Amino acid sequence: MAEAVEEALAHERPLLVEAGTGTGKTFAYLIAAILSGKKVVIATATRALQEQIFLKDIPLVRKVLAGSGIAFNAALMKGLSNYLCRRRFEEWRASGTGEERWVGKIERWVRETESGDRSEIEEMSESSPVWREVQSSTETRIGADCKYFEECFVTKMRRDAERATIVVVNHHLFLADLAMRSSRSGEYASALPNYDAVIFDEAHQIEDIATEFFGVRVSTARVEALVRDVRKSAIASASAAGGRPAVDLVEEAAQRLFLAISSSSGAAGYGESKRVASSGDWSDDASAEYATFDLALKVLHASATEKTKDEVASLLARRVGELRSDFSEIIDGLKRLGAGRIDAHANDHSNDDDDPLDLGTRVTWIDVRDRSVAVGSSPVHVGPTLRRHLFSRIPTVICTSATLATSSSHSGLAPSFHFIKSRLGAPPDIAELVVDSPFDFANCSALYVARDLPEPSDSAFQVASADRIIELIGASGGGAFVLCTSNRSMRAISQRIAHRVKSPVFTQGEAPKHLLLSRFRASGNAVLVATMSFWEGVDVPGNALRLVILEKIPFAVPTDPVTQARCHELERNGGNPFVQYSVPAAALTLKQGFGRLLRTQSDRGVVAILDRRLVTKPYGRRLIEALPLARRIATVDEVRRFFCLNSSELG
Repeated sequence: MAEAVEEALAHERPLLVEAGTGTGKTFAYLIAAILSGKKVVIATATRALQEQIFLKDIPLVRKVLAGSGIAFNAALMKGLSNYLCRRRFEEWRASGTGEERWVGKIERWVRETESGDRSEIEEMSESSPVWREVQSSTETRIGADCKYFEECFVTKMRRDAERATIVVVNHHLFLADLAMRSSRSGEYASALPNYDAVIFDEAHQIEDIATEFFGVRVSTARVEALVRDVRKSAIASASAAGGRPAVDLVEEAAQRLFLAISSSSGAAGYGESKRVASSGDWSDDASAEYATFDLALKVLHASATEKTKDEVASLLARRVGELRSDFSEIIDGLKRLGAGRIDAHANDHSNDDDDPLDLGTRVTWIDVRDRSVAVGSSPVHVGPTLRRHLFSRIPTVICTSATLATSSSHSGLAPSFHFIKSRLGAPPDIAELVVDSPFDFANCSALYVARDLPEPSDSAFQVASADRIIELIGASGGGAFVLCTSNRSMRAISQRIAHRVKSPVFTQGEAPKHLLLSRFRASGNAVLVATMSFWEGVDVPGNALRLVILEKIPFAVPTDPVTQARCHELERNGGNPFVQYSVPAAALTLKQGFGRLLRTQSDRGVVAILDRRLVTKPYGRRLIEALPLARRIATVDEVRRFFCLNSSELG
């Protein structure tokens, strides 16, 4: 892999690499990137991998290369919300609204920290309301006009990145930079320093993250945050027609508008609240409330724009303008649906003159939850955008992951990158490489598929699967992940097994992710019930995790608006959406779930899949062929025997 990356960088060619668990892919691309002498951006999907690369892998590589007299600089760039904003902290402290304990703690930390990264404050969760008051963000950052600019943590981060030859970022930040560089209005703007090449780790997530990034979303929470900040500012007194404060009209009209949209039709199926917008979602009431809402925003924007010397007002003017623009785009989609137009998903801004990113076809959606409502518009395809603005503009683009191909070399079929290439818009002649895991899956692991359980669509499946999970946990003595495909299933399974197994049972959401994993590792025989965020990017080596139970084949939720739109498009073009989209996408996710099991050469364990379709449906063979060549077993007794035979290795 290192040689392939070295060649791609030297000859400025794109490259796809699937590198199985244990191959050392991070070291392969890091060493090749450093020795190339080029400025290389490493982009990851998760903050955990970002930190692992910067805090663990890069120091080791630096130590090794120092013996050969090779030195290099590296920098870590996280999203702005990870960094403290000195201006906002001083304003919050001066307001007297903060808890004395937290004010003192952050004050002491600010004097000591070099990075200003929230992760250094172990007691503070990602969702802490305190951090929300003091964090940096694109919506609150003033820039060079801020009196704290020179000592700003974000300024320091960006200057460190300018000096570095290796810059570690996340996919969102890279895409933000890509969008800025691709925009005619921001021809010289960028979020990252100039670079020669990009290496995407966890590249299987690029499509989903790009879909989210290039989408437009307006939520009740976004409006509420704006209203809070306006009330603290010099434009709070701006009046609309009739003399009422415009900010009050914004708040009230937004509440009525979201209510009118969300109550227009029933909830989606499968227990999910997100659905494709329909013609009934744009009523006369919604139209009237939107007119009031937009007019009040227009007044706020005019008032903020007038205060040219007020930095906060200028920032609010930008936020109000962006909110108006985003909401207008979404409302246009709803209006087209309300008018009964059959091309409701067509983007009116898809030509080169109007939209340099050319995001093409879009789908408008609504997401209604207990305490919030969101409406949005998402691109159905990001492949053409990535082809034009990523692969065609950047000299070397390297994509790697443990899961990119939809079959494995042991299956007798050539590993295929066709699916991921089509989703990412990679050029047809891109170089491809598969590096198999060095792990001895046949002797160290087993794959159990439950053939005797009801179909997942059967109402009896939930109870039967919970009973089988209890049997499997009994066979392993705990040390298990139970990975579900929905929050509803996770909660139901957790409740059914909690008091029927001897092991402690943890459930996703009851504590921050890192704390749950820490408790799970420390226990040694715990059970963790979780959803998709634990299917990948989670590393629990050793005996603490010896059983991975996958509740169902992880097909995308059929009611998800983007999934529906993608399948509809394939069908309209004469394709088979299930075969061409649903099955290969599920194969990649299934491989990720399997990948939680063996993390080192000495690990042993069983992956159990409770979905009988894996052996009863024709597509099941394709899914199994994508998995590592573990020993196949068919009964719980065989699972027990596996753990008995491997008890000494399991400790």
